[in-house]
Amino acid sequence: MSGLGWIVAIKVMLIVCAIGRNADSTPSNSRYKWTTMDWLEAQNVSHEVHNVTTADGYQLQVQRLPHLGAKPVLLVHGLLGSSLGWVCLGPERSLAFQLHRRSYDVWLANLRGVAPYGRQHIDLTDVMADFWRFSFHEHGAYDLPAIIDHMAEVTGGEQQARGGGRGSGADEEQMPRQVLLIGHSQAFNAFLVLCSVHPRFNQRIQLMQALAPLARLHRQVRFDSFQVRHLMKFVKKRQKGNKFEIFPPGYFRKICQSKRDLCEYYTKQLAGSSQSNKKLLEAFNYEHLLQGGSAREIKHLQQIWKSGDFISYDFGPVENMQVYHGVEALSYNISQITVPIILYFGETDAIATPEGVHGIYARMLKSVKSVMRISSPKFNHLDFLISNDIKTLVNDKLIEQMEQFLEGRLPYVIE
Repeated sequence: MSGLGWIVAIKVMLIVCAIGRNADSTPSNSRYKWTTMDWLEAQNVSHEVHNVTTADGYQLQVQRLPHLGAKPVLLVHGLLGSSLGWVCLGPERSLAFQLHRRSYDVWLANLRGVAPYGRQHIDLTDVMADFWRFSFHEHGAYDLPAIIDHMAEVTGGEQQARGGGRGSGADEEQMPRQVLLIGHSQAFNAFLVLCSVHPRFNQRIQLMQALAPLARLHRQVRFDSFQVRHLMKFVKKRQKGNKFEIFPPGYFRKICQSKRDLCEYYTKQLAGSSQSNKKLLEAFNYEHLLQGGSAREIKHLQQIWKSGDFISYDFGPVENMQVYHGVEALSYNISQITVPIILYFGETDAIATPEGVHGIYARMLKSVKSVMRISSPKFNHLDFLISNDIKTLVNDKLIEQMEQFLEGRLPYVIE
């Protein structure tokens, strides 16, 4: 072969290798922009889409990985999250796929405000201020009841279609304790509101497993008043600019690419030290993993932090009189909740701190059956979503605890 021929051949080989590398890397990069439905369709897993309308008009999309007749499990995302958090690490590490492989009937909740699955309303659009007037109170008072009732209606109909329902009173007594609930972060707040505002759900939820739960925040978080004030200034600035959604899809990704040091600082302050600090900002690479927040959600958490109690949203004395028939916001009576609860916490979580999680245990001694520490010296609030070791550190333990509970042999462990 001539010298020119060798040069041409080498160039062709380099081009082919470059194409090969791009083919390997592009899917990985593109997955940061995938939605929940993209993941379900890419895995070719059996799935359904359910549209649920709340009592106050929000239209929510709920995804399901069905196993007809199996025990239903509802996965509920936390603050700024979506159902994507349960599938975004793929079939080997994500909890939704793990549960489905173990033949559970898996349902993925999307609460109001989530893009693109919680942006519809009968009368409102997501560019209107009224659409964004919600916090975790509405998640618990409206979204979760609508989703859980829909699940019962669907699974009950399927049971009757298979000839398994007799329509007797005995069957109706068995129906209420059918749902296993798993939630991250603020999903626990919504659960507390659900069972406080609608006591019937104390009989409808068989077990609640709470990952990085929060309730009262005063002196139980690892960030200080300076960081809180800075965050609230940002929220007020957005509101003054008529930007009702605080963190639109892709916002964190854009900010953390252009202001990495600032993003890293606040992530460490507000989320805690990561299992792998080299991947501290990994969660912000995703387009839809962290997004969809309302100003009232942040304000409500700030009110809880300031008050030292788990209270309903404080509108101010005048509006409180109209809503609560008193000048002060109401304190949720969580001591009356009877659903069995298992709590999980990370050692370096700055939001759901070990102190805060044990504080929940102290207030809910009748309900909390176990308090479990994640076996990693550094595990923060976002590691519950994207840790490389989430299968072994969280999911396997969670499934084991759930199955021990269902078999009536759950050990009482407080770590």
